[in-house]
Amino acid sequence: MLKRLTIAGLVAASFTQATAQEMPYPDTIIILDVSNSMWGQIDGTAKILIARTVIGDLVTDLQEDIDFGLVAYGHRAKADCGDIETIVPVGELDPAGFKQAVNTLTPQGRTPLTAAVRQAADQLNYTTRSARIVLVSDGVESCDGNPAALAAELSENALDLTVHVIGFDVSGIDDQSGLEALASLNHGLYLTPDTSSELKDDLNSMMDMPTEGMAEGMGASIMAPDTISPRSRIEISFTGPMDSGDYIGLALAGGDNTLAVTRANSAGTATLIAPRTVGDYEVRYYNSAGEVLAHQAMSVQ
Repeated sequence: MLKRLTIAGLVAASFTQATAQEMPYPDTIIILDVSNSMWGQIDGTAKILIARTVIGDLVTDLQEDIDFGLVAYGHRAKADCGDIETIVPVGELDPAGFKQAVNTLTPQGRTPLTAAVRQAADQLNYTTRSARIVLVSDGVESCDGNPAALAAELSENALDLTVHVIGFDVSGIDDQSGLEALASLNHGLYLTPDTSSELKDDLNSMMDMPTEGMAEGMGASIMAPDTISPRSRIEISFTGPMDSGDYIGLALAGGDNTLAVTRANSAGTATLIAPRTVGDYEVRYYNSAGEVLAHQAMSVQ
């Protein structure tokens, strides 16, 4: 059975010493998009209010003996691509203080997400220690940054870096490749929640520690086109446990890193965007531990 060497494989392999020292989490920074578009609403509630609530609940449920930080962009000026601020420096988590800090953020500006990810990586000393970044953004880069190039740079230089990306309510954005690359090249997940409950589930999944071992007694199946054109929509049907954190992913045939992912929702259907590069790929059903429960070959041509 194929196994994705990301959260389950890489972190389990590289955190042996940390686990022995009872340090189950790597140092973590959440990057929150506070650009003007976060005033957009979902079911009558502004996305920034949803994000504040979900992140506040998230840190309340985490252990307090972990190092956690918060970086925000777009919250101080309307048109300043340098508007990136470390709101909470990386340090021992204070859930109440963290929640209070999140609640002070008001959307105003632009989306310099590439520079924000670089700043967070540097603060985490990503070249010399284990680190994790969780980016929550409702849009793509708007300040001439190149997230795909940064993703490759981080991957090349990191000691043990995981970058998870939440594309919050991004279904109307055609080109999400920059967001996808940040995650796929750095052992992370790219998930695209559209509701408050989905955002909560996805963030919790990203915080959960990986478990080793293969899935037992959990059948799944997946159906996708045998061939498809580059950058076209891939309509997928599947069955499986559909537990919180399960997802559908696209990867190179025989490869470990996913190129695009979406949640395994209860409807049993999903949509991904085919890569630009022709070749042989696989559509896969992953459980929350990163194990492949089902896969189907697909050719992009």
